[in-house]
Amino acid sequence: MSHPQRARQRTALAYEIAADPHWASAGATRLAGALELPGRRASRTNAGTPYNLSVYDLALELDRAIEEFAHRHGHGAEVPTGRTALANYAATLVEASDDARLDYDQLRLTHDLRAALTIGDADEILGKCVCPACLCWSLIGTRTPAGDWAATCRILRCATEPGTPRVITLAEVARHHITHRDDVAA
Repeated sequence: MSHPQRARQRTALAYEIAADPHWASAGATRLAGALELPGRRASRTNAGTPYNLSVYDLALELDRAIEEFAHRHGHGAEVPTGRTALANYAATLVEASDDARLDYDQLRLTHDLRAALTIGDADEILGKCVCPACLCWSLIGTRTPAGDWAATCRILRCATEPGTPRVITLAEVARHHITHRDDVAA
């Protein structure tokens, strides 16, 4: 079989596959009937979002939390602006005081847990924290009725009432983990 004949067969096969509705990909406009999508084109007024806005919001929340930390532990000193300058200033505050170090470690762990739960990768980080109530390795991420992230203990004897699992805030989990880590290290 010559090269042009092989090319024609491949092209014919590609057109045959493209015509088969089973192989239509998500977002394809070849679908008909109830699955038919309206003609969509990118425009200047409604371009697609280039990144995940929830992750961006988490980064902004962390910036605000570090700024509040700097105001809390800075003892009236002027807090620098800019992400890098603020992080360097927070690092110097952490080195100066044990209370600031504990507060900063809890702040970072709380935000790390929230970020991991948001992107769906909480098994690694939440699995390393014990339940503050029963000290079991049984925490899973859940949403509160207000929409915030929290941790739930899966152990039945840890439940607040029969059939109602114990829900712990991420700040409580972080506080317990940091203080327990320091107790073990001492």
